Amino acid sequence: MAVAGDAEVRHGIILAKNEPAKKYGIKTAEAIWQAQAKCPDLVLVEAHYKKYEYYSKKLREMYSEYTDKVEPFGLDECWLDMTDAVGDYREAEEVALEIRERVKKEFKLTCSVGISFNKVFAKLGSDYKKPDATTVFSDTDWQEKIWPMPVADLLFVGKHTMEKFSKINVKTIGDLAKTDGDYINRYLGKAGVMLWEYANGLDNAPVAESGYKRIPKSIGNSTTTAEDMTSDRQIERTLHMLSESVAERLRKHNLKGTVVQITVRDRDLSIYEKQKVIFRPSDDAKYIYETARELFKESYNWNKGVRSIGVRCTKLVRADSGEQLSLFTEIQKEERDDKLNRAIDDINRRYGSNIIKSAAEAESVIRDNKTAGIVSDPFHPEDDIK
Repeated sequence: MAVAGDAEVRHGIILAKNEPAKKYGIKTAEAIWQAQAKCPDLVLVEAHYKKYEYYSKKLREMYSEYTDKVEPFGLDECWLDMTDAVGDYREAEEVALEIRERVKKEFKLTCSVGISFNKVFAKLGSDYKKPDATTVFSDTDWQEKIWPMPVADLLFVGKHTMEKFSKINVKTIGDLAKTDGDYINRYLGKAGVMLWEYANGLDNAPVAESGYKRIPKSIGNSTTTAEDMTSDRQIERTLHMLSESVAERLRKHNLKGTVVQITVRDRDLSIYEKQKVIFRPSDDAKYIYETARELFKESYNWNKGVRSIGVRCTKLVRADSGEQLSLFTEIQKEERDDKLNRAIDDINRRYGSNIIKSAAEAESVIRDNKTAGIVSDPFHPEDDIK
């Protein structure tokens, strides 16, 4: 069984899969047809994002009853720092069992728990025996248990990193741990050193306290359209919509971008990327859109239709960090646009998302309400928890 995007609006990829599906080699983010080729009897179910968000919020509230250090990792995982709440691994296992039983009773869900002396190994433990178990990697037996595991199981080891590891015959976490650290640094750089430290149990990152939010390194949005886009007009409408979303999220985080990047995927799934350092840090949708449109016209020649497109701002800076503008009138315009954007954000927060739209965005919705591929998902939690 797997959760998949809607193939009819061409979000046709695997979003999540259960353990039996994993055994067939089905991977997250691969195309539905690829997954079905591996497992013809694969059962596909649609995604229900509002349900996921609801249960995620409720579970985090429950975890906060045990410690104030609860750090989310994605939508369905969290790290809990229990150092001040338990005395040893046995007590930690008892708490883990209590949490699993509460999750099962109160939410009709199962969960797996990993217990260890750092976050990376705790994550490994939570993945070790799914869907309903507790795994302990203690500070006395972790090498025996973890080093024989495939290096692909280590946090943040992706496809491209695995290809590089294969070239130097690094197959297990132990292989990586025993490889000279200086060599790994020369071969893979800082990211490789981080993975080498993980393999050697040297992760010392703290669990963030509840409510803490990391500053994102980039903010972006992308969409796969219901039909291939074949004209500048369709691209412009989509870029408007995406730029509005990116700008709103930048303002929500009190950030501005100094680089605008677009990613274009054609009908053959070839990817084109282009970016530009902008004149001044910005959280303004119009400015982001104009830069994205310029990048598209410079980089795409319309040999093929466009299947998906994304807009992203990187090299983020604090919105209140100060910037140098060349003219007094430009300062006035910047302040006026900023006040207008934040007023729109406030109204949309109070009365519902997208109550107020820009003219371009509204026109996009009116002309082609399929462009974003967005499906409403009404959810009533009382129907599920009984």
